[in-house]
Order: sequence, then structure tokens, then C-alpha cells
Amino acid sequence: MADELERLFRILVRRVRDVRPENLSRPFEVAEILRTFVPYRAHRADVGVETAEDYEVLVLRLLSGERGFVFADDAMQEDLRRELDSGNPDLRALHAYGTARVTLAQHAMRQVLEASPPAHAAAVTPAAPAAPAAPTAQTAPGRAATDDTTEPPPRASEGPPLGSAVRGPHDRAPDAAEVSAALDALQRQLPPTLAELDAVLAASGDARPRPSFQARGHAIPDPTAEATIRTPRPGCRFCGQMLPEGRAVTFCPHCGQNLKVRRCPGCSAEVDPAWKFCVTCGRASTTTP
Repeated sequence: MADELERLFRILVRRVRDVRPENLSRPFEVAEILRTFVPYRAHRADVGVETAEDYEVLVLRLLSGERGFVFADDAMQEDLRRELDSGNPDLRALHAYGTARVTLAQHAMRQVLEASPPAHAAAVTPAAPAAPAAPTAQTAPGRAATDDTTEPPPRASEGPPLGSAVRGPHDRAPDAAEVSAALDALQRQLPPTLAELDAVLAASGDARPRPSFQARGHAIPDPTAEATIRTPRPGCRFCGQMLPEGRAVTFCPHCGQNLKVRRCPGCSAEVDPAWKFCVTCGRASTTTP
């Protein structure tokens, strides 16, 4: 039964054959084993290892030349053998030799390839030709049994010639009257035109005129039109109460003050409408009645 090291080598040979067959006889880098041919995550179950450390120790054993599966630089293999003999190998040595090149042993590689041919090379067994059926002759009444000149039965695949119509014994070409009747029946099944729909609606009793969309357009408010904003009349400048709308107001209905008289904003003295300054305090008269 194959152990872990032999399973690793078998998977490596098959992967090289399927991915890069030119490397079966040419050297390739150590990093290709870890990254392309037999990565740990993809083949740990097939190899039979449980942890990444066990997998790297197994690759160290393969690269060190154990069982002669691969050939590599003598100095590298000697260094890897010393690490394995120490009992606690430094796994960093595997990545330190990532660019080193190794070659598969030809005799071991051929044994693996002969035991596992590629899947696409499965032999196709030709089907045996079917034995011809023995012809059976049926004897018709009134015909001698020795008469073997029987007509061959028609083949199911044969049909009428292309372009020929299959007619029954009672088929005939329709005349003009039948064609006209069929067209009339088809016309009755078609949907009516718009004019016919208007006639049907008018005959149904609802003959009231329906205004068009353009006729109803004046009733639709224009969202782009500016709304007329009516500014309310300001309140009394003496008491602040609202003044009546829609009529001339001279005196406030709430406080009785004369709204037509101008007052100085500084001293509240009465100011003539033509004056620009107050005669009492000399302040500019800027208020309006």
C-alpha cells in the first residue's frame, strides 16, 4: 500500500502531465510544486496529511532525494537531509530553496504514467454490427408457397416528395364561393375599426358629446403661472391693530388717532408733510403718512 510520500509523488507526476507536460523531462522550480502542481489546500486529502507542517515536511523528504523520486542540486539535498535528521526540521529551508530546480526521476515517472493513463485517452470499443434479420415470407391465399417474389414493405422514413401536397381521397380545391365565405367569417372575427367602435357606442344610448382634452384644457391650472399674492393692509402705526380692508381709512377704529398726520420719529411732534426736518427736535422726517 502506498504511503504519503508515494502518494505525493504520484499526484505530482499526474499534475505535471496535465498542466505542463513539457516538465516531465525538463527541470522546474521547487516553488511550482507548492504553488501550481500540488498545493496543500487542494490536495491535502489526496496526499493524506492533516496539517500544513506535515505537508511541508513531506515535501522536504521528496526534495531531499528520498527513494530517488526527484533529482536536484547535491548541496540542497544534503542540507535538507541534515534538517530532517535533526528531528525538528526548520521548514523555512523549503522556502529558501524556492528557486532551486528539480527533475523527476524517469523510471519512477514512467511507472506512475503507465498505471494511470489520462482520462481523455480511454479506449472506445467499436460496436458489433447487428446481424441482419432473416427475411420472412407470408403466403397469400391462392398463391403457391414456393413463390418468393414478394414486394418489399415501404420504409417508414420515406414520405411524399418535397413540395407535393398530401391529399385524401375526398380532398378537392375550394371554389371561389367557399373562399369568399371563409374571408367573410374571418373578417367578422377581427376586431372592429375605430369608426365602427364609435358607431357602436353611439347606438348603445350614450350619445352625449364628450369634450376633448383641448376643450377641457382651460379648466386645468397652469403650474407655471405665477399666483397673484395680495398684500394685506398694514396695521395702525399707533396701536398696531388691523385696519379695515377695501375702504379709505383716516382715523384708526381702535385708538382714534389720525392716520393722515405725520409725526416726528424722535419727539412725536406733528410735522407738516412738506417739512424735511422736525421744528421741535431737528430730526430728519423720513416717515410717511
